[in-house]
Amino acid sequence: MEREIFCRGESMRPLFRPGDRIVFVPCCSEDLQQGDVIVFVPPGRDERVVHRVVSTGPVGIRTKGDANPYQDAWDLRQQDIVGRAVAVERGGRVIPVAGGPAGRLIAACIRVLRRCDHLASYILNPCYRGLARCGFFRALLPPALRPRVITFERDGAREMQLVLGRRIIGRRPAGACTWTIRRPFRLFVDEQALPWR
Repeated sequence: MEREIFCRGESMRPLFRPGDRIVFVPCCSEDLQQGDVIVFVPPGRDERVVHRVVSTGPVGIRTKGDANPYQDAWDLRQQDIVGRAVAVERGGRVIPVAGGPAGRLIAACIRVLRRCDHLASYILNPCYRGLARCGFFRALLPPALRPRVITFERDGAREMQLVLGRRIIGRRPAGACTWTIRRPFRLFVDEQALPWR
């Protein structure tokens, strides 16, 4: 029987994005293999997490978010596992989620792309920041198309998101001191005008 969960975080980008509907099926820990994407509740926590299996063994199952630099700190047991992700629905399209060897290959490709992105960012970041500060691209956007801030309560705390059209381009989670704005959208945002409280 299929079940679903909605993605709220960034730890599995680009496979999952906030707002995606993740379809999963119940599974046994013995059937899981490296590269599978699973839904689980970490020991000592209440919120469900969706990450990729990086190892299995007698100690337990180890996981890691594709966008995270390090493995998760916990070892999972059968009672922690809710299911295995089989598909993601985004914008009316249903995309299968690869697991096993294909999932490991996808995770390896994502790591390589992130390293290339990190190197390119290091080289190009001064130019990008300068263009964002000058406001040239921001001035090209008509007022109706400019990014807007949405504020909402989550778990009793105030969170903010920056939206351009139907796309979330930035967020300031509850308790955070800074905004995280995705590239290249910083070019269209006046950071000084963003709310900081």
